[in-house]
This record gives sequence, C-alpha cells and structure tokens, in this order.
Amino acid sequence: MSNEIIVTKTLVGQADDLAVAHEHFTAHYVVGGRFALYGLLGQMLDLVNKFEAAIDREDLMANVKYRLRSEFGIKTQKNTSDIAALIRYITRADRKTAHVYTRVLESAKQCGISPEQLPAFIEGAGGVERIRALSSNQSKASNENGTDECATLTEEYLGYREVLPLASFDATEFLDQVTSGDTKYAYFICIRKPDGKFYVLAPIPATREFERSAIDRLSSVICEDMEQAKEGVLNLQRAANTASIDEFSDVVFLETATHSHQI
Repeated sequence: MSNEIIVTKTLVGQADDLAVAHEHFTAHYVVGGRFALYGLLGQMLDLVNKFEAAIDREDLMANVKYRLRSEFGIKTQKNTSDIAALIRYITRADRKTAHVYTRVLESAKQCGISPEQLPAFIEGAGGVERIRALSSNQSKASNENGTDECATLTEEYLGYREVLPLASFDATEFLDQVTSGDTKYAYFICIRKPDGKFYVLAPIPATREFERSAIDRLSSVICEDMEQAKEGVLNLQRAANTASIDEFSDVVFLETATHSHQI
C-alpha cells in the first residue's frame, strides 16, 4: 500500500510540474506570442497608412506588385486591393495568412483604428480569426443580398425601432458629455450580469467610419434571410404606425439553423 501511495504522489507531482510548465508556456509563448503578433500587425497598419498617404502611391504599389510577380512568383488580380497586395508582399508565399491579416487591417481601418490602438482592438474583438470570420460573413451577406438594399432595410428597421425601442435608460451628465455629435447613433459597452440585466459600462466615442461598420454588421444579421427580413421590418412598421408596443416590442423575425436573432 505504501508503494502505491508513493507512486500516486509521484504522478501527481509530475502533473504539478506539467501545470507549471504549461503556465510558463502559455504566458511566454501563447499570450506573449499573440500580443507580439498584434504589435506586428500594428506596424503593418502603420505602413499601410504611409503607403496610402504617399504622393507616389500608384508607383509604389506598381513596384510592390511587380516584385511580387518577378521575385516571388506571386500574381495579383486586377481587383486585388492595395492592402492585400502589400500584406501579401510582407508575408510572401503564405496566402492564407495574408488573407487573414488583410481582413483584420481592413476592419480596423473601417473602424478608424490607429496602429497604436490595433492590439487592443484585436483583443477586444476576439482575435484575428474572429475578425476574419465576422468580416467574411458580412461580405457574404452583402454579396448575396445587395449592399444598398441591406443598408436601406437596416435604416428602416432602426427608424421604426426609434418608436418601438427594445429598451431605454436615462442618460447621465457624464454620458451626455462624451456622446459624439458626428454620428447619428450613440454606442455603449454593456455587460449582462447574473441578475439578467444589462449594465452600461462606458460610452464608445464613435466615428463615422465606426458607425458605418456597425450598421454594416447589423445589416449582415438583419439581411441573413432577405424575404424574412422584409416581412419582419414590414411587421415592425405596422406596429410603429399604431404604436402597439405591448404586442410587438419583443418581436422576433430572424432565425437561423442554430439560433434566433431578436432585433
């Protein structure tokens, strides 16, 4: 029995050692490596901005695409964006990585994110793969449904929601002071606590680029099924016209195979 106890303690001790090793690996390689990548992407965004601001931008990009083709055997298409070409030049032959990085930088630029803000932006969005996935879904919805039609339908939805809001709260003096006058809507970071309520943590000082991105993202959700979306917005319009809040304030009209969107 004593030998068995010794063996058991030894194995547990090995598990403890591995736990320490894993913690060290996570801190130094996984977390550290992740933030090192975010910093590198910030440098790439800074370079992209410099290319876009350059007087000889067209000549610079022509040189980049020529070198991609002549030195690395990488051809670009006519519709390849300057960001995509530049990131491909930096990452060279790794096409998938270049695609992911390009999506991240394009999303950041749409939101008006600076190179210094990029690491926090990526971390807050759930990482580079999460941004790529959201961006791809948004592009897919736009291509399938038509960007203009989606934007129009989304604006209609928001207009009717002004009459029939999902919720409301009184603004404090602090929130009034930081609300931006450059955007139509106000944006807040909220958290849902165990009591089921949402709590406002901070306002987001939004830009017009940020608002466009937010509405585009909402459009991709609303327009996931255009026929169903049109019917839902029509129902919301009727409710807004009659101010039938009790009947329609929690209307649900968008459903996917895995979940429903209450909007």
